[in-house]
Amino acid sequence: MSSQSLREQVLQIVISRLGATGSPAKKVFRANTDQIPPKDLPCYNVFPGDEDPTVGGDFADRESTERRLDVTVQIVVDAATQKTNNSPDLRGVPLDDSVLDPFYVFAIQQLTGSDGRLGGFVNKADEARHVTVFRPEGRDLIGLEMGFSFEFSTLRGDPTQRG
Repeated sequence: MSSQSLREQVLQIVISRLGATGSPAKKVFRANTDQIPPKDLPCYNVFPGDEDPTVGGDFADRESTERRLDVTVQIVVDAATQKTNNSPDLRGVPLDDSVLDPFYVFAIQQLTGSDGRLGGFVNKADEARHVTVFRPEGRDLIGLEMGFSFEFSTLRGDPTQRG
């Protein structure tokens, strides 16, 4: 029996896909609430959110629990970002939300594109919330927050086994 929950496996797949070949980000963090050093920008920062488990009703499969996991993906870009890999060269470029577009596109393609199921690991993957652009005061940064929702099934009473 695996000791790792399907929830944890979904989060690891999300992080892996955001850091895959072709990613415009230098790094992918998990729930980093510290100030991210400029050397690690641009980056994705993945925050697990609420999980909504639902046991089937009278006529549903009572052996499994349907789960919906919300995940927030934050994108942070620094004005001093130099071109590396697939990230744009932003030196001397005024920061507006257009510099976020390659990160936005890559995240959507990696997490909801193709089969829309994280390679078949989840039952459904969707964008869940509107995108918010933010600019922290006193720093030459711009960022984007995106919400995704992943649905999967586990055995009732065992979140480590597929249902």
